[in-house]
Amino acid sequence: MVFLLSLISYLPFHALYLFSDFLFFVSYYVIGYRRDVVRKNLVNSFPGKSISELRTIERKFYRNLADTSVETLKLLTISEKELLERVKIDNSLTMEYYRNGWSAFGMTSHFCNWEWFLVACSNQLGLKLHAVYQKLRNSFFNKLMIQIRSRFGVVLHEKNEVIKDLIKLKGELFLMSMVADQSPFSGENKYWTTFLNQEAAVYSGSEVLARRMDIKVMYASMKRVKRGYYEVYFKEIDASPKTSIEHEITEKFISLAEEDILQDPSSYLWSHDRWKHKKLVVLRNKIKGAKTFADNL
Repeated sequence: MVFLLSLISYLPFHALYLFSDFLFFVSYYVIGYRRDVVRKNLVNSFPGKSISELRTIERKFYRNLADTSVETLKLLTISEKELLERVKIDNSLTMEYYRNGWSAFGMTSHFCNWEWFLVACSNQLGLKLHAVYQKLRNSFFNKLMIQIRSRFGVVLHEKNEVIKDLIKLKGELFLMSMVADQSPFSGENKYWTTFLNQEAAVYSGSEVLARRMDIKVMYASMKRVKRGYYEVYFKEIDASPKTSIEHEITEKFISLAEEDILQDPSSYLWSHDRWKHKKLVVLRNKIKGAKTFADNL
């Protein structure tokens, strides 16, 4: 299967984008891939937009999602030179960190092509690039994504192992990349805030680690210039996390992510059920659990 996917990935970009056009047509017009989730997310995120405006964002999103899929497949065989011609990186901030001997956490979101962002940045930042990943349930696709993401030297850390691995990195210069906009799992450290006009649970582990280890935090932003071409730049979120106010780092990240999304709404991952957790439901479950515990005393 990997051999077949590799053969497909050798196709030139114009052929891959024809395949992407086909994927767009099937996913949007034929099967309506996660359309209910996409429409719910768009309506709730942009209450001031008309149905016509939302449908335009929706169609562009499905086109971008198809492009992101074939571009990710292309990572199996693309040369580093060609990738860097398509992903221009402003590494001035990371090189400043490198010259001063500072490590950093890099927070980003599911925006544009986050897989290209990770691989393209692997050898361009001065700091050694590490990344946190969530293990996929399907073992084949989990191995495939590990192969893709680590192809040009990114060091991957499974989410449940990252704290232990960070201890081993003591004394090294590194940038630990984290896609920090996903919906937290039950029982994980979470912080409730407003994200795109909706009450949202946000995973706060990145901030907790940064404050505990006093490691600087930056935001990685990606912009789609045109089909198959991107720009990446970094913004400092917090230079002294240990002295920051609780949740300040998380709020700055959310604000920067929103800024990117509002500028180019169709480039966000709307098919992800980002707002599935509701604070009221969480509170109700806690009360129910407390009552059950009390009844058993």
